[in-house]
Amino acid sequence: MYESLENFPLRKINFVKTRTTILKAVSNLLKEKNFSDITVDEICQRAQISRGTFFNYFSTKEYVFHYYLRIFTVRIALRIEQWDKNLSFEQKIKEMYEWLNEETQYSKFVDNYITFLLNVGEEKNEMKLTDAEFVYFFNDINESEYSHYNSLTLQTLFENIVEAAKLKGEITIEKSKTEYGNLMSGVLVASYVTDHFDSSADHLEVFNKIWN
Repeated sequence: MYESLENFPLRKINFVKTRTTILKAVSNLLKEKNFSDITVDEICQRAQISRGTFFNYFSTKEYVFHYYLRIFTVRIALRIEQWDKNLSFEQKIKEMYEWLNEETQYSKFVDNYITFLLNVGEEKNEMKLTDAEFVYFFNDINESEYSHYNSLTLQTLFENIVEAAKLKGEITIEKSKTEYGNLMSGVLVASYVTDHFDSSADHLEVFNKIWN
């Protein structure tokens, strides 16, 4: 197992550096305009790369978000693993909502996530992290776990959270595992949208009433 990115072959090092440079360029542009208004040419100019280089790493502009979503999902999974076993279902949802809402590394993350869900769907996210990227972003993850983390989606994390709550008797609603994940995603997204209309109310508390 490699201990740092520098121990990888130069080809893999350059791959990681170029993908993260493109990601950083998009993240900076999102501070200035909406994702839909950003062009590939602007990304290339900001990242100081050619269009050919861009398309060698990302098939479309949207794949840059797919890539970041993969990184974000792994980061969230690792934070969930640190949860206290006695944390209530309601507290878990509140923490998830805070993590989504406070995301700063990718501006307007939730806005782009909503668009991604409606137009693509997490199960179709083909962007996976390479071994070098795991070492660069998540050096504490064991090599044998790379496949597991690459297969995770926020949807599966949501499903597991709600199923665990069902087993503990914290919720009474009877749904399939997939529907549990859909409902949790809906609660978080609905809370986010309504909070933008009126930030003075706790909309998460209102939507959380669906569980019982």
